Amino acid sequence: MKPRRTISTSKTCTGLDLELIEHDERLFLECQGRQVDASHLGHAARKLIGVMTRPFRPARQPRIVFLGLGFGHALLEAQKSLPQEKASFVVLSEADELSRWISEHLVDHPFTDERVHLHQGSPFDPISGKLSESQGIIADLDHLEALAPKKWSILSESILKGYSDRLKNGGLLGLISTRERPGLEKELRKVGFDVATDLVPFSPNSKKNRTLYLGKKGHYQRSH
Repeated sequence: MKPRRTISTSKTCTGLDLELIEHDERLFLECQGRQVDASHLGHAARKLIGVMTRPFRPARQPRIVFLGLGFGHALLEAQKSLPQEKASFVVLSEADELSRWISEHLVDHPFTDERVHLHQGSPFDPISGKLSESQGIIADLDHLEALAPKKWSILSESILKGYSDRLKNGGLLGLISTRERPGLEKELRKVGFDVATDLVPFSPNSKKNRTLYLGKKGHYQRSH
Protein backbone atom coordinates (compact mmCIF):
# COMPACT_ATOMS: atom_id res chain seq x y z
CA MET A 1 0.00 0.00 0.00
CA LYS A 2 1.37 3.38 -0.96
CA PRO A 3 1.90 5.80 1.94
CA ARG A 4 -0.16 8.93 2.50
CA ARG A 5 1.75 12.17 2.09
CA THR A 6 0.66 15.50 3.54
CA ILE A 7 1.48 18.13 0.93
CA SER A 8 0.32 21.22 2.80
CA THR A 9 -1.73 22.39 5.76
CA SER A 10 -3.82 25.48 6.43
CA LYS A 11 -6.67 26.81 8.53
CA THR A 12 -10.29 26.87 7.40
CA CYS A 13 -12.51 29.93 7.66
CA THR A 14 -13.78 28.43 10.92
CA GLY A 15 -10.30 27.93 12.39
CA LEU A 16 -10.03 24.17 11.84
CA ASP A 17 -7.00 22.33 10.45
CA LEU A 18 -7.23 21.60 6.71
CA GLU A 19 -4.80 19.22 5.02
CA LEU A 20 -3.99 18.56 1.38
CA ILE A 21 -3.02 14.89 1.14
CA GLU A 22 -1.69 12.76 -1.71
CA HIS A 23 -2.32 9.02 -1.74
CA ASP A 24 -2.12 6.57 -4.62
CA GLU A 25 -1.83 9.42 -7.16
CA ARG A 26 -5.02 11.03 -5.88
CA LEU A 27 -5.47 14.21 -3.86
CA PHE A 28 -7.67 14.55 -0.79
CA LEU A 29 -8.82 17.40 1.41
CA GLU A 30 -9.19 16.47 5.06
CA CYS A 31 -10.40 18.55 7.98
CA GLN A 32 -9.59 17.25 11.47
CA GLY A 33 -9.23 13.76 9.94
CA ARG A 34 -12.56 13.95 8.08
CA GLN A 35 -12.51 13.82 4.28
CA VAL A 36 -13.88 17.00 2.70
CA ASP A 37 -13.27 16.23 -0.99
CA ALA A 38 -11.12 14.18 -3.34
CA SER A 39 -9.73 14.90 -6.78
CA HIS A 40 -11.50 11.86 -8.28
CA LEU A 41 -14.91 12.56 -6.68
CA GLY A 42 -16.86 15.10 -8.69
CA HIS A 43 -19.49 13.17 -10.61
CA ALA A 44 -22.50 14.27 -8.56
CA ALA A 45 -21.37 17.90 -8.43
CA ARG A 46 -20.93 18.00 -12.20
CA LYS A 47 -24.34 16.45 -12.75
CA LEU A 48 -26.02 18.95 -10.43
CA ILE A 49 -24.38 22.02 -11.93
CA GLY A 50 -25.23 20.75 -15.41
CA VAL A 51 -28.93 20.67 -14.47
CA MET A 52 -28.74 24.02 -12.68
CA THR A 53 -27.10 25.93 -15.51
CA ARG A 54 -29.26 24.62 -18.33
CA PRO A 55 -32.07 27.21 -17.93
CA PHE A 56 -29.55 30.07 -17.88
CA ARG A 57 -27.62 29.34 -21.05
CA PRO A 58 -29.52 32.03 -22.98
CA ALA A 59 -28.85 34.67 -20.28
CA ARG A 60 -26.25 37.34 -21.04
CA GLN A 61 -24.82 37.68 -17.53
CA PRO A 62 -25.66 34.62 -15.42
CA ARG A 63 -24.13 34.49 -11.95
CA ILE A 64 -23.60 31.31 -9.93
CA VAL A 65 -22.55 31.47 -6.27
CA PHE A 66 -20.50 28.57 -4.85
CA LEU A 67 -20.72 28.04 -1.10
CA GLY A 68 -17.41 26.27 -0.68
CA LEU A 69 -14.88 25.23 -3.30
CA GLY A 70 -13.65 21.72 -2.58
CA PHE A 71 -11.50 20.71 -5.55
CA GLY A 72 -13.55 22.91 -7.86
CA HIS A 73 -15.47 20.14 -9.63
CA ALA A 74 -18.74 22.10 -9.85
CA LEU A 75 -16.96 25.36 -10.68
CA LEU A 76 -15.09 23.82 -13.61
CA GLU A 77 -18.28 22.27 -14.98
CA ALA A 78 -20.15 25.58 -14.68
CA GLN A 79 -17.51 27.28 -16.81
CA LYS A 80 -18.06 24.70 -19.53
CA SER A 81 -21.86 24.92 -19.29
CA LEU A 82 -22.02 28.73 -19.34
CA PRO A 83 -19.53 30.04 -21.93
CA GLN A 84 -20.94 33.58 -21.94
CA GLU A 85 -18.22 36.19 -21.67
CA LYS A 86 -20.14 38.10 -18.99
CA ALA A 87 -21.05 35.10 -16.86
CA SER A 88 -19.63 35.23 -13.34
CA PHE A 89 -18.76 32.49 -10.89
CA VAL A 90 -18.50 33.72 -7.32
CA VAL A 91 -16.76 31.51 -4.74
CA LEU A 92 -17.02 31.81 -0.96
CA SER A 93 -14.11 29.55 -0.09
CA GLU A 94 -13.53 27.32 2.92
CA ALA A 95 -9.88 28.44 3.22
CA ASP A 96 -7.74 31.18 1.70
CA GLU A 97 -5.06 28.72 0.58
CA LEU A 98 -7.45 26.39 -1.23
CA SER A 99 -7.49 28.13 -4.61
CA ARG A 100 -3.67 28.17 -4.65
CA TRP A 101 -3.50 24.47 -3.79
CA ILE A 102 -5.86 23.66 -6.65
CA SER A 103 -3.95 25.83 -9.13
CA GLU A 104 -0.61 24.27 -8.19
CA HIS A 105 -1.57 20.61 -7.94
CA LEU A 106 -4.38 19.98 -10.44
CA VAL A 107 -3.71 20.02 -14.18
CA ASP A 108 -7.36 20.72 -15.01
CA HIS A 109 -8.46 23.52 -12.68
CA PRO A 110 -10.92 26.46 -12.87
CA PHE A 111 -8.61 29.37 -12.06
CA THR A 112 -7.45 30.17 -15.57
CA ASP A 113 -10.91 31.69 -16.17
CA GLU A 114 -11.19 35.43 -15.51
CA ARG A 115 -14.91 35.04 -14.79
CA VAL A 116 -14.10 33.41 -11.42
CA HIS A 117 -14.29 35.75 -8.43
CA LEU A 118 -13.11 34.80 -4.95
CA HIS A 119 -15.51 36.72 -2.73
CA GLN A 120 -14.65 37.92 0.76
CA GLY A 121 -16.48 36.07 3.48
CA SER A 122 -17.04 32.41 4.26
CA PRO A 123 -19.73 29.95 3.11
CA PHE A 124 -21.29 30.30 6.57
CA ASP A 125 -21.74 34.07 6.50
CA PRO A 126 -24.96 35.63 5.16
CA ILE A 127 -24.47 36.10 1.42
CA SER A 128 -23.69 39.73 0.59
CA GLY A 129 -26.42 41.90 -0.83
CA LYS A 130 -24.04 42.61 -3.72
CA LEU A 131 -24.87 39.10 -4.93
CA SER A 132 -28.62 39.66 -5.06
CA GLU A 133 -30.39 38.58 -8.25
CA SER A 134 -28.07 35.60 -8.74
CA GLN A 135 -29.26 32.79 -10.97
CA GLY A 136 -27.87 29.96 -8.86
CA ILE A 137 -26.40 28.99 -5.50
CA ILE A 138 -24.73 25.61 -5.02
CA ALA A 139 -23.29 23.83 -1.98
CA ASP A 140 -22.04 20.39 -1.01
CA LEU A 141 -23.54 19.77 2.42
CA ASP A 142 -20.99 17.10 3.35
CA HIS A 143 -18.17 19.56 2.68
CA LEU A 144 -19.84 22.37 4.60
CA GLU A 145 -20.76 20.30 7.63
CA ALA A 146 -17.18 19.04 7.99
CA LEU A 147 -16.13 22.67 8.46
CA ALA A 148 -19.19 24.35 9.93
CA PRO A 149 -19.52 26.22 13.22
CA LYS A 150 -21.37 24.20 15.85
CA LYS A 151 -24.67 26.07 15.57
CA TRP A 152 -24.79 26.09 11.75
CA SER A 153 -27.54 23.94 10.22
CA ILE A 154 -28.88 23.69 6.68
CA LEU A 155 -32.33 23.19 8.24
CA SER A 156 -32.27 26.71 9.64
CA GLU A 157 -35.12 28.74 8.20
CA SER A 158 -33.05 31.93 8.37
CA ILE A 159 -30.21 30.36 6.36
CA LEU A 160 -32.50 29.01 3.65
CA LYS A 161 -34.43 32.30 3.55
CA GLY A 162 -31.11 34.09 3.09
CA TYR A 163 -30.36 31.94 0.04
CA SER A 164 -33.80 32.63 -1.39
CA ASP A 165 -33.36 36.37 -0.91
CA ARG A 166 -30.17 36.34 -3.02
CA LEU A 167 -31.76 34.50 -5.94
CA LYS A 168 -33.79 36.11 -8.66
CA ASN A 169 -37.21 34.69 -9.51
CA GLY A 170 -36.63 31.37 -11.21
CA GLY A 171 -33.20 31.06 -9.61
CA LEU A 172 -32.02 27.66 -8.42
CA LEU A 173 -30.55 26.42 -5.15
CA GLY A 174 -28.61 23.17 -5.59
CA LEU A 175 -27.54 21.06 -2.60
CA ILE A 176 -25.67 17.74 -2.56
CA SER A 177 -25.60 15.23 0.28
CA THR A 178 -24.33 11.69 0.79
CA ARG A 179 -27.34 10.95 2.99
CA GLU A 180 -30.96 11.98 2.83
CA ARG A 181 -31.82 15.00 4.95
CA PRO A 182 -35.11 14.51 6.81
CA GLY A 183 -37.01 17.75 6.91
CA LEU A 184 -34.92 19.56 4.28
CA GLU A 185 -37.58 19.45 1.57
CA LYS A 186 -40.16 20.76 4.04
CA GLU A 187 -37.91 23.64 5.10
CA LEU A 188 -37.10 24.54 1.50
CA ARG A 189 -40.79 24.69 0.63
CA LYS A 190 -41.48 26.75 3.74
CA VAL A 191 -39.27 29.56 2.42
CA GLY A 192 -40.78 29.43 -1.07
CA PHE A 193 -38.84 26.88 -3.10
CA ASP A 194 -40.34 24.27 -5.40
CA VAL A 195 -38.22 21.19 -4.68
CA ALA A 196 -37.09 18.22 -6.74
CA THR A 197 -34.70 15.46 -5.64
CA ASP A 198 -32.64 12.88 -7.48
CA LEU A 199 -30.00 10.23 -6.82
CA VAL A 200 -26.66 10.30 -8.63
CA PRO A 201 -23.81 7.79 -8.22
CA PHE A 202 -20.59 8.87 -6.51
CA SER A 203 -18.87 7.97 -9.76
CA PRO A 204 -20.15 6.56 -13.08
CA ASN A 205 -19.55 2.96 -11.94
CA SER A 206 -20.36 3.35 -8.25
CA LYS A 207 -23.26 1.55 -6.56
CA LYS A 208 -23.40 4.25 -3.87
CA ASN A 209 -25.47 7.35 -4.49
CA ARG A 210 -25.53 10.96 -3.43
CA THR A 211 -28.80 12.88 -3.08
CA LEU A 212 -29.35 16.06 -5.07
CA TYR A 213 -31.80 18.71 -3.87
CA LEU A 214 -32.86 21.32 -6.39
CA GLY A 215 -34.97 24.23 -5.20
CA LYS A 216 -36.52 26.69 -7.64
CA LYS A 217 -37.59 30.17 -6.57
CA GLY A 218 -40.70 31.36 -8.40
CA HIS A 219 -40.52 31.62 -12.18
CA TYR A 220 -37.38 32.61 -14.04
CA GLN A 221 -37.76 35.64 -16.29
CA ARG A 222 -35.01 36.70 -18.65
CA SER A 223 -34.04 40.36 -18.36
CA HIS A 224 -32.58 40.56 -21.88
